[in-house]
Amino acid sequence: MKNQKTKSTKKKPSANKKAPEVKKTGTSPANESVASLKKQLEEKINLLTETNRQLKRKIFDLYTIFEISRNFNAVLDYYNLLDTFIFTCLGQVGALKGAIFLKKEVHGDRFFLVKSKGSGELPDPEKFFRADSSLARYLTSLNRPVPTSEVASDVAEADEAEIVKMFEPGIIVPLVYQTRLTGIFLMSEKISGREFKMDDIEFLSILGNQIAVAIENARLYEGEKMAIQQLRSAQQQLVQTEKIAALGEMSAKVAHEVNNPLGIIKNYILLIERTCRDKEETKNFINIIGEEIDRIARIVKQLLDFHRPEGVTFSKVNILTIVNDVVTLMERQLASHKIELVKKYDCSRPFIMGAPESLKQVFLNLIINARDVLERGGTITIEATSSEKEMLLKFIDSGPGIPPDFIPHIFEPFFTTKELGKGTGLGLSVCYGIIKNHKGSITFKNLNPGSCFEIRLPYPVKE
Repeated sequence: MKNQKTKSTKKKPSANKKAPEVKKTGTSPANESVASLKKQLEEKINLLTETNRQLKRKIFDLYTIFEISRNFNAVLDYYNLLDTFIFTCLGQVGALKGAIFLKKEVHGDRFFLVKSKGSGELPDPEKFFRADSSLARYLTSLNRPVPTSEVASDVAEADEAEIVKMFEPGIIVPLVYQTRLTGIFLMSEKISGREFKMDDIEFLSILGNQIAVAIENARLYEGEKMAIQQLRSAQQQLVQTEKIAALGEMSAKVAHEVNNPLGIIKNYILLIERTCRDKEETKNFINIIGEEIDRIARIVKQLLDFHRPEGVTFSKVNILTIVNDVVTLMERQLASHKIELVKKYDCSRPFIMGAPESLKQVFLNLIINARDVLERGGTITIEATSSEKEMLLKFIDSGPGIPPDFIPHIFEPFFTTKELGKGTGLGLSVCYGIIKNHKGSITFKNLNPGSCFEIRLPYPVKE
């Protein structure tokens, strides 16, 4: 019997039966770790990028501040300095407009608008910040730029808030020198419309401190320059006064000695003229002699006028009345020389203490001098204005002026710019002495064209 092959009992898998499914659990732990590292890396890159940007900005700002500070120290002109400061701030920050408020006087108590740049409405020049206001004290103690919104409603008073709000949304920068508020700088919003960043605040803070020091230096320089000019002017006046005084003493003695023989000569000439009436030629010669003696007498009188004449007393006089009297006297002469005389009076206080006849001599001399230089006609203008302490008179002519080299000498005795025989050189010296006796001053300047004599006469201490 043949052995039969045993059939396998293993069953073949059914074709329709599905394989077991594997459950999906999302990103694997390894992928999650990679994503986290990538995110951290991006954050660090962004942080480094921002830090790098800030460092670049600070380096640029510091370099700019260094260059500006160097320029500030080199610029001693006050207003050019302020121009540079405002232009730099607006350009660096990109703001629409800026304005700087400073004291008009070193020891003043108000900050007024002195410089502004940019587009848009600006404050009224009459508006101001008070140096003792709560806003000023707040800015001084803070000593750093702050947004205008921070002070406009809470710190500033109504009139000051009105100024600040014109720069909203902007920045207000205190200009502090040592521990003293010397100015206030206001800057409006940026042209881009973006907010001010910490970089902007730091830049403006450093630059504000620099400009405060530069402004103080410029003011000191201006003050010193003015003091030197006043000292030089005082020295020149002192030298001139000493010259006049010395000549006055000498002229008084000379005039006394000369007047007596002149009087005797004049009398005898009159006697000779009476005895020689029929001799026409002799009479002409005697007339010429008489005219020359009169001229010598006038020179002697001018010498005597260097000193205040004895018996002349000062009284309360109206300067405009005296000027008008002299103008009336000269009207016909000026008209014959085709010279127009213009009067511009804006003087509310025309009364001073003075000697009328002496003042007439001064005004007459100045008008005659102006007439002599206007050979082909022209204009003489007399201006009168008054201030709190003094009256200012200006005698202006449309002539060619005086050569600059001659100006320092025009008040010196016997110095003249006229042709030989047409002037003694004593007229302006006499004027100088008379005005000095009135505690005033007389100066000259070329106007290009024309020239001007300025006379300043003080008001009485008690009117």
